[in-house]
Amino acid sequence: MLDPGKCAVGWLSLLLLGFVGWARGQQDVPPDLLALSYPDMVLYNGKVLTVDEKFSIAEALAVRDGKILAVGTTDRILKMAGPKTDRVDLQGSTVTPGFIDAHSGQFLGAHRAWGPDWLPNFSQMTFEKLDDGLRMIKAEVEKARPGEWVFVNPFRTAASYQLNRALLDSIAPNNPLMVTLDNTTGMLNSKAISYIPPDITTGIYRDEKGEPTGRISGWAYGVLTYEVIPWPEGKAFEDIVQRQKDILQKINRMGVTSIGYRMTGLATTILKTLYDRGELPLRIRVTSEIVRLNQHAERYLKRIGNLMGVGNEWFKIAGATISSFDPNPETGGMFVRKPRKNILPWEAWGPYGQNKLKESVEPNSGKDWHEYSDYRNALLLGKYGWNVTDMHIQGDAGVELALEIFDKIGKETPVKGKRYGMVHGLMRPQDLVNRLAGYESQLSMAPSLFRGEQATQLQSWYGADEVAGMLPVRDLIDSGLKPILEVTNSAGFVTRAAAGPTQETSSRRTREPSYQLYLESMQAFITRKNATTGKIWGPNQKISREEALRMATSWASRFYFDDKIMGTVEPGKLADLVILGGDFLAVPEEEISKIPVLKVIVGGRVTYEKK
Repeated sequence: MLDPGKCAVGWLSLLLLGFVGWARGQQDVPPDLLALSYPDMVLYNGKVLTVDEKFSIAEALAVRDGKILAVGTTDRILKMAGPKTDRVDLQGSTVTPGFIDAHSGQFLGAHRAWGPDWLPNFSQMTFEKLDDGLRMIKAEVEKARPGEWVFVNPFRTAASYQLNRALLDSIAPNNPLMVTLDNTTGMLNSKAISYIPPDITTGIYRDEKGEPTGRISGWAYGVLTYEVIPWPEGKAFEDIVQRQKDILQKINRMGVTSIGYRMTGLATTILKTLYDRGELPLRIRVTSEIVRLNQHAERYLKRIGNLMGVGNEWFKIAGATISSFDPNPETGGMFVRKPRKNILPWEAWGPYGQNKLKESVEPNSGKDWHEYSDYRNALLLGKYGWNVTDMHIQGDAGVELALEIFDKIGKETPVKGKRYGMVHGLMRPQDLVNRLAGYESQLSMAPSLFRGEQATQLQSWYGADEVAGMLPVRDLIDSGLKPILEVTNSAGFVTRAAAGPTQETSSRRTREPSYQLYLESMQAFITRKNATTGKIWGPNQKISREEALRMATSWASRFYFDDKIMGTVEPGKLADLVILGGDFLAVPEEEISKIPVLKVIVGGRVTYEKK
């Protein structure tokens, strides 16, 4: 049925445009009225890759009020321009939709393995021997005033797992001390444990006498990291807001016009502050962590209600997430269906890897981890209408566990169109892909296999054939799925404390990213070549340039239900654009990563221009 209000607006627009068309031919043209029909900007003499359903190619486009007004030939678009229209001669450059990164782990205040790096008593370090570690941690504790929190993030070594409550008490008798082992596990001294509310039922590991060992996980870890750790205030908060703004500007330089991630309340507040000030250089999509590692998830959901989709084109709540299912692959802890070889002696898990949901409940507690972990919280999200998305899953056993959760949600509530989202995408075997396709799952794929030495390490654990089948983008596409590109999560340029193997601690510093990172990532999925070793992994999983660009734009827009407003260059869509200094479709595959980003436009406004 037609909406009378929309019809009235439509007829009024047609009448106005008709009048303006007549007025252009007259001597007396009201300037204000005439300006209403002109574009704010036209871009012409280029190669416009619309990335629409047919992957149409145009020469020019017009922008008005932050949206695309028209797409077509240079002659047609230039005729639309008025006296105040900004004319951009592309001189043959390529225009694409703005790049979208649905899992961009570049948010300060977000939940991270290394801890609250905005606090003064925070440090990272590496130690191979337990005595060295205790000495280094003690030195950090001694810098803090009595009673202040101290947070330490050691690189995973055998020695870091030998820490316990008694040892930490011996070097930090007057300060609450937390050593973060990963993003769901920590080691605490007695003072830090005392901050965990007595009503928390799981996650505090205990010895045979019932005394805390110092290790926490699950809901105990959640209440500590989300509710107990203090927020930055005053100048400290303003400093972190400005650091976040700087990071977003750097991401924007890559051609990225929209990003999303799972976010704490603090991360959301920092970004909301930038939005309120009109200082966001790109669009933000929030995946709420409201139930992540939360014993009282249902209580929170009933209080807050379903906020899915609340916001606008610049800042929107787009879903909710739960705990990571397993660790990143470099730890050797991916949750897998087939056992791996060459297990390191210090690992806290066996040949099948680490099921973090199961580890949320301490061993020998007698409690069912399905009821006392984020497995339950995922079901609650489905019950209350939230989209369960941005789930960190690397191994195939983790995918199978997620599908078990989806099946259970589907028995209670409709699942059509939910678009459950998973990130990273290393192991996605065909039997599970077929089931994921039935759920229209949104799969974010990180090109980590094609950077550094990760593939070599994975080969020693899982074998060359298994590694060649990882990141099976070709199979996903052929199965009807629309995988998306995940890039800046691995950029490594969040300002934070950093330490190398020979450093005990170091001050905060910024690691500059490659501003070609997005194009480098597209090239990686096109060639499947490791940039360090030159080896091609899984040539049968190569994709075309058109498919790679869809992964970065039109398909990526689906992750947060934005496909009706962005992701393609079509009339009515948001004018989020990238101008490239080369022909994306014509340069040799190995040179895609060298194409410079000349200009980035968000909502019709230039947010970056190469000098």
